[in-house]
Amino acid sequence: MKFFQNSIFFVILIIALSILNGCSDSSKVNPENKPGEVNKEHSNEHNDELNSEVLLTDEQIKFMEIKTEKLKLQNISGYIKVNGEVVINPDHESKVGSIIPGRIKKIYVKEGAFVRAGQTLAIIENPELINVQVEYINAKNEYEYSKKEYERQLKLNNDNIGSKKTLNELETNYKKALANYKTLEVKLAAYRISKHKYDDLYSDTVANLQRYYSVTAPISGNIVERNVTVGQYVEPTGDMFHIINTSNIFADLNVFEKDLPFISTGQKVSLEVSVNPYEIYEGTISFINKVFDDEKRTVKVRVAINNIREKLLPNMFLQAKIYIKQESVLAVPISSVENEGETKFVFVKTSETKEIEDHHDEESEKNHNESSNNDEHKKGIVFKKVRVNTGISDDKFVQIFPIDDISIDEEIVINGSYYLKSELQKGDLNHDHSH
Repeated sequence: MKFFQNSIFFVILIIALSILNGCSDSSKVNPENKPGEVNKEHSNEHNDELNSEVLLTDEQIKFMEIKTEKLKLQNISGYIKVNGEVVINPDHESKVGSIIPGRIKKIYVKEGAFVRAGQTLAIIENPELINVQVEYINAKNEYEYSKKEYERQLKLNNDNIGSKKTLNELETNYKKALANYKTLEVKLAAYRISKHKYDDLYSDTVANLQRYYSVTAPISGNIVERNVTVGQYVEPTGDMFHIINTSNIFADLNVFEKDLPFISTGQKVSLEVSVNPYEIYEGTISFINKVFDDEKRTVKVRVAINNIREKLLPNMFLQAKIYIKQESVLAVPISSVENEGETKFVFVKTSETKEIEDHHDEESEKNHNESSNNDEHKKGIVFKKVRVNTGISDDKFVQIFPIDDISIDEEIVINGSYYLKSELQKGDLNHDHSH
């Protein structure tokens, strides 16, 4: 009896194992599919399609006041919006120092002061100045004497009285004296000492010799740095003052490669800074760099700005509009373009219709099915999301560079695209909850 019970138990066990193996085999029809994932690739493609489409009935389109017009080429005489920063005009910046070593006797300006070109900033005392002036005076006397002697001997030789050898010696001395005299004259001018002050030297006293060297401003502008104090000893290699004139400055703009075909020198540019967005500055493009910034994918474009009121300061960030000539480009109304992060897109109304799927919870769906088994599903017109990049624009239209497929004469949504964007986001949320 016990043996018979054991036999029945083993038969039941074998049958159970066979059933389990059969179930296991049936789940391996497609080894790449996990339970609940019949075709993942097909599912993702379907989801992407759903995430870029919005279905609306005629009633919804009318209620949302959605309007469309055909995509076509537009003549745009607009502008390109770019960013940049204010930079100093190198021709209006100067670092000032002394060309001779010496000790500072007096300083006439303070940091922040406005100075004019030629204005004295400081004076430096150096005994070497006296020596240079004495050498110049001696060289001048030597030159004048040798000149007279040479001219006298030349006259004698013309009368066949003088010696030719003597004439040659006097001519050599005269040329040496002339070279030394001119060299010291240039040196004197470099020290900003006038040679005419020695015209009446012998009727004046030695006290007329200049003891100080004047450091003057080479340009007009503001002293933005003062690096010296009275009594300090300075060398020609050091900078004493830093002068900047901001009445004429530059703006370096970063222009993307896609916009370069529309850029040329002489174009008008309007600029504004965040500290005062209501004030507009004007300028013209003076230079387009020949070097491409591979990291930023931009080219530097320099704009000359008239900054008479000097409200623009170096290193300020700014926004600019580069005005371009009229071009026939693929464009849509500005209201058509929507943003989602860094992505820009438009909506296209297609001729396709699809059944609108209602998203309910299980109980509501059950009740709905029981009450409307014989009702037809509502159909909606398909609005397709098309990603784009934008280019030039004016007050009405903006140029587009489609990333997704789009054709001329397709119906572009020009009013109500915001509602379509909201419906698309709503659809994304419903799709997420369904998982």
